Amino acid sequence: MAAADENPAVIDRRDIPLSGGRTLRVTEYSTISIRIAVKTGSPYVITSLEQIDNEAVLKISPGREGSNAHKNWVRDHTKGDDLPQ
Repeated sequence: MAAADENPAVIDRRDIPLSGGRTLRVTEYSTISIRIAVKTGSPYVITSLEQIDNEAVLKISPGREGSNAHKNWVRDHTKGDDLPQ
């Protein structure tokens, strides 16, 4: 791969405010790829990814919550299992 593909330039970055003080950040790169991040919130897991007509539809839910997220919850490894939470 070319070096440009390894470090694509950021074309645009937008923050979308969500409830609960969370922010959805969408970043577009010169390779036409898109990165989606949820800031300030629980760890999120992908609960579904579908191709519907000409759209890619991604659904994420907080770990340990939501309809399917309980099957793929994310453990916070910064806390020991024996520590009170």
